[in-house]
Amino acid sequence: MDSSSDSENMLLLEYPKLEIPPGMKVFPTEVIIQPKRIKRPSKMSAVTLETSRSSMHRLIQGDALEEEEEIESEERSYSSGEESDEVNEEDNEWDTDLEIEDERSSYDATGKNIYLEACRELDVVPTSFFIRHMTQPELAMKHHGLSPQGAKAIAIPLVTNTTVLTLDLEDNWLGPEGAGYIADMLKENCYISDLNLANNRIGSEGLGAICEMLKFNMNIRKINLSGNDLRDKDAEILAKTILENNMINDLDLSHNELGEVAGEILGPAIGENEIIETLDLSWNHLRRKGAEAICEGVKVNARLKRFNMSWNGLGNEGAVAMADALRHNSMLLELDISSNRITPEGAVMLGKGLDPNETLKVLRVGKNPLNTLGAFALLNSINNERSLLVELDLTDILVDKEFDNLHKEMLESRELGVIHGGLIGNYVIKGSQKKLTGPDGIVLNSEDGEIFDSRALDEFLRTDPMAILKKHIEKNNLRMVDFFNQFDKDKNYKITLEEFKKGVTQANVGLSDEQIDVLIKRLDCGEKDGMVDYSELVLGTFRLTQETRKLKKQSISARSTGRVNSR
Repeated sequence: MDSSSDSENMLLLEYPKLEIPPGMKVFPTEVIIQPKRIKRPSKMSAVTLETSRSSMHRLIQGDALEEEEEIESEERSYSSGEESDEVNEEDNEWDTDLEIEDERSSYDATGKNIYLEACRELDVVPTSFFIRHMTQPELAMKHHGLSPQGAKAIAIPLVTNTTVLTLDLEDNWLGPEGAGYIADMLKENCYISDLNLANNRIGSEGLGAICEMLKFNMNIRKINLSGNDLRDKDAEILAKTILENNMINDLDLSHNELGEVAGEILGPAIGENEIIETLDLSWNHLRRKGAEAICEGVKVNARLKRFNMSWNGLGNEGAVAMADALRHNSMLLELDISSNRITPEGAVMLGKGLDPNETLKVLRVGKNPLNTLGAFALLNSINNERSLLVELDLTDILVDKEFDNLHKEMLESRELGVIHGGLIGNYVIKGSQKKLTGPDGIVLNSEDGEIFDSRALDEFLRTDPMAILKKHIEKNNLRMVDFFNQFDKDKNYKITLEEFKKGVTQANVGLSDEQIDVLIKRLDCGEKDGMVDYSELVLGTFRLTQETRKLKKQSISARSTGRVNSR
């Protein structure tokens, strides 16, 4: 056998699986077959992988724990160099096209593989939306139906995620358990700064986990806990978090069930907080002393800029407390107290606080029973050079021509956007009246189908100072604002008590000095500042209407005496 055959036989003995094509000549001095190299994972890859697995073990507890620990031990041995590559140094000197390329195990920086592995362990269907967006700054997963286990699965890769800055998990039915998984993740993640857990019904237990996490997390700036069934019993831990946390500047606690007790607890905490700039307490049950305590907290707060307390129960007492807050607070820029059962009387009191305020830019008081009188009182309170208000929201509240004229006048010197429910004319609808005679010759009145004894009402209208003044104005075909402008030389809708008394006397209204003094005392019942402004006069008219209706209601006798025939 020639040398070529001997070389071929030797090569096949050494590499029995290697097939040499027919006719190929083999020269042993020229052909070198280099064995496949085995590359172990680099030290950095092993350490990073170990971190992800370690985080996963803290969140997943199952039967596979021991197997995973063995894998970790094996990887640590590779990274420490206990098993090194045994490759002949002479092999590195050869450069041949038959050399097989190295196979490197690349590190998954996205966390996708960790997430898929977690889903397998937890028997959860992976969410493709999460996989596609887990490398973006904003991860918005509203209404995905994650459930507690789904939250657990996404929490595992988020432990080491460095790209997601905003995490929105609104309406995923996480419950207390899911909130706990997210809280555990945020104890280690130091990149997420905006967290939305709204409408997840986390309750007291979930709130406790979140508040405990906030003791360690120094990165979250904005947190939304609305719609999570938080009640008065949760106020203590909320107040403690508000006092102790120095990072959160935007807090949303709306659409919960925080009531009067919660308000009394949260109020002092709000007053002492020096970080929160935006606070939302809308759609709760804050009223009476609780609402007043919140207003007191706003009064002394030196940081709050945007405050939403709409859809609660401030009432007129709360309006007075809020007026006091506006008078002293020099930081608040936006205030929303829509739908808080504030009447025209409360609007006048609120205007007393708006008058000296020099910082507020947006005021929303829509959906309150203010009617035209309260609307004018608020607009008139900002008719000065101090006010910086640029938006007045009176949604669903009708305004009259007096309001419209004043607004147009103000627009000549400043920018002021007003939203209201529509413009109505200045007219009064009177029902037809028939003179009726009841038992014992008592004269009865019939209005809108109701029969009543008018003697008490007639006596009230004949002697009440405000009723006499209103009758004089109507008799002379004047408007209330026209009567007031006769004395208001400065056109600022304010006159002194002396000017008012002198003007009423000169107008021959028909009031005695004693009646004028009673009227002045009634009008200047708020701050007692020695001034009568137009809004107080309007409020007096409103109270007169209320008293008239009350007397009429008390006098109705149709049900007790039966209907009588007109003569």
